[in-house]
Amino acid sequence: MYKTILLIGFSALWLPLKSLSATTVPQEAEVLFKQAVSSDTVPGISVAVGDIDGIQWARGFGYSDLESKVPMSKKTKLRIGSISKVMTAAALMRLVEQGVINLDTDVRLLVPEWPETHLPISLRQLTNHTSGIRDYIIPHEFLSNVQYNNTLEALNIFKDDPLLFIPGSDQSYSTYGWTLLSAAMESAKGKTFREIVSSEVFEPLGLKRTTFDDAAPIIPRRQGAYSFFTGELINSPEVNSSYKYAGGGILSTPKDVVKFALSHLKPGYLQDESIQALFTQSKLSDGTETNIGIGWFLGSQDFLAGYDTEEFEDIRRILRKHPNLFYHTGLSIGSTSVLMLCPDHQRAVTVIKNVDLESSADLIVLSLKTLEIFHRD
Repeated sequence: MYKTILLIGFSALWLPLKSLSATTVPQEAEVLFKQAVSSDTVPGISVAVGDIDGIQWARGFGYSDLESKVPMSKKTKLRIGSISKVMTAAALMRLVEQGVINLDTDVRLLVPEWPETHLPISLRQLTNHTSGIRDYIIPHEFLSNVQYNNTLEALNIFKDDPLLFIPGSDQSYSTYGWTLLSAAMESAKGKTFREIVSSEVFEPLGLKRTTFDDAAPIIPRRQGAYSFFTGELINSPEVNSSYKYAGGGILSTPKDVVKFALSHLKPGYLQDESIQALFTQSKLSDGTETNIGIGWFLGSQDFLAGYDTEEFEDIRRILRKHPNLFYHTGLSIGSTSVLMLCPDHQRAVTVIKNVDLESSADLIVLSLKTLEIFHRD
């Protein structure tokens, strides 16, 4: 899964950290991010951090558009990639609360277009990557520039391919599983997926700078997209996200993403039962616990495994202070993103850069150091 790409592919950015007063925190954070965009391979980075009382700091660094020298802004709309999945998960839980959908329903009861030849798959298994549905064939499917007019059309990409394993028996990351989930949500609610997410997530949370990554429309403040390929920074190829709105097709700002994440810290937007379900470890059919709830990755163990050498001891120290992180990462064409929510310290951070597979600005390290800077014992 590309979460692993993020863990392995990025090098660490070192800055010593210390206890800071509220008045000096933004200055220290700015030093961190100015250093991150000083590389010729990093066009721009946008960051936001907030706590239970709201947004604490949001800022853009570098450029949104290199060729026109348009500065990166906290208002720049960026591809959030697979962070889209946790927004879809929130919309799904709102439908559960409304009584229009059940997580343990066989998907074929809602999507009869899904082949009968496949073994039964529950909606819950789609959310925790235990369905057995494959992921992209790299690179050509990840670079898709085809316009799909509806969700059922997008199912044709993968619906006839064999499952990787018996649903529930194993775990394998699949963005396509979320395309199937969105078809089930449409059937249950009687609305398009876009209408569901707009009415259940964007509107009630006031995410005014969050929308869908449509290829054709002019979207104000949309990012420029860049790729780091064979040692050179280039304009990213044109892609179309119409086949994966639910799993990776949303544009947003770090500020909106943080605002979204903070809504999960206490009941209100979602009921307590829904919040508990999102952040409870899923189990395989043999009882083995996984590191995924409903959409969200849970805990710091994956990060600790990715930073297990002596040079990363400072990062490991931060991770030990935040053992219960809820998070998701994203890799899109022309964008890389990280969202971390720390329930223990009631804080969230989101960092996004407008370049993919670039290694000099490690967003996981930047996110963890931002949490550390804004954390007060």
